[in-house]
Amino acid sequence: MTARSAGLRARLAAAAVTLALLCTAPGITAAAALPDEFLLHGSGYGHGVGMPQYGAYEMARRGHGASRILRHFYSGTAVEARATPTLINVQVFGPDPYGYSGHDDPAKTDITVRKGQWLLLAGSRLLASGWGGTMHVSAQDGDAVVWAEGKRYQRENLILRWSGTRYHRPYVAPAVVDVVGAQGIYRHGQMVLSESQGGVNVVNQLRLNSEYLWGLAEMPSSWGTSGGKEALRAQAVVARSYALLKRDRWKSACGCHVVDDVRDQNFVGWQDAAAAYRSAWIGAVSSTQLSPTRAVVLTSSGRPVQAHYYSSSGGRTANSEDVWSSALSHERSVADPYSAAAPGNRYASWVRVLTQAHARALFDLPDVTAVWVVSRYESGQVRTLRARSSNGQTGTLTKSADQLRAAVSPHSEGGLPSSWIKRVSTR
Repeated sequence: MTARSAGLRARLAAAAVTLALLCTAPGITAAAALPDEFLLHGSGYGHGVGMPQYGAYEMARRGHGASRILRHFYSGTAVEARATPTLINVQVFGPDPYGYSGHDDPAKTDITVRKGQWLLLAGSRLLASGWGGTMHVSAQDGDAVVWAEGKRYQRENLILRWSGTRYHRPYVAPAVVDVVGAQGIYRHGQMVLSESQGGVNVVNQLRLNSEYLWGLAEMPSSWGTSGGKEALRAQAVVARSYALLKRDRWKSACGCHVVDDVRDQNFVGWQDAAAAYRSAWIGAVSSTQLSPTRAVVLTSSGRPVQAHYYSSSGGRTANSEDVWSSALSHERSVADPYSAAAPGNRYASWVRVLTQAHARALFDLPDVTAVWVVSRYESGQVRTLRARSSNGQTGTLTKSADQLRAAVSPHSEGGLPSSWIKRVSTR
């Protein structure tokens, strides 16, 4: 072989190596080498502001009291007894007073009273009564309309009462009320029926410090028998504090202060009355109540505060402004080694799949070769995600923690539990 031919072969071999390297370099990966899926590895569930419930549970299991739990997760706060209003109005059925899409109920419903007597009133005037049975409720010309016992009753406001409550025969076996389309079964208080936006509006009027809180389903009552009694007490205090502030924000559209789902707090009335652990939650609520008009609440600078809460964090709670917009002095980022250690927390660690097609749509790229975390908030929640395509283009997603979760969630299989994305891998 001549020196010239040997040199030519060496140059050709070098060119082949260079071409192979170029074909596998970031930004020019062959289509066949594109990842089919990106795996988002994360932890936690929820928005991240305030008290993680699993974190509270684990703190209680380690011997911390409710006040210590609350002061840890809500910076600069105190747990104090305060005067409170007696009643709160909870919309359980009707048009959405917040203007959110997808929350309006049908224009009419049926209400069934089980195991007891009922009264239908207009103000203090008795219109009808019966023992059990179903009544049909609708709205017409700005009034509520009720068909009961074969007769029609129409008034601007109608009041439904039943036995076993403080309003009617309080010492007999209690009746319960079922409203078709509502999410609960109701044992306490009374129902106020009216018209709103052309449909029927049903409000359960209850004592704030007891009856309303008894009907919340925000934390498992079973925790009270497995070392979490103080977590239940902490939950009762923050739930009351939340309701107390909402009590000052009357919604004329529904004649209510709060609605019955996670737009406010998840109120189900008496739905789990037969649950073996229900007494643990009722006990927690009762232990934080002094009277119908005085109870324990969470305060900052002497004033009750809106105390947000959620399921579990990814290791550190969030500053409120990193998740939403307003910086609240009592909702600062604090360490939370407890949520991940709590028994039963299935969101201590999770993986979600982002397909190639979903990655392209999310980052508006022709294809995606890599996805990575660029920056984080103090909580560890992701602030910026970035992706790169085979042609060298990049797409960047920078948002508040909650907006980022909302943006990524529709593109990930099973939804994104939180924005605590620890790392991204491929397969």
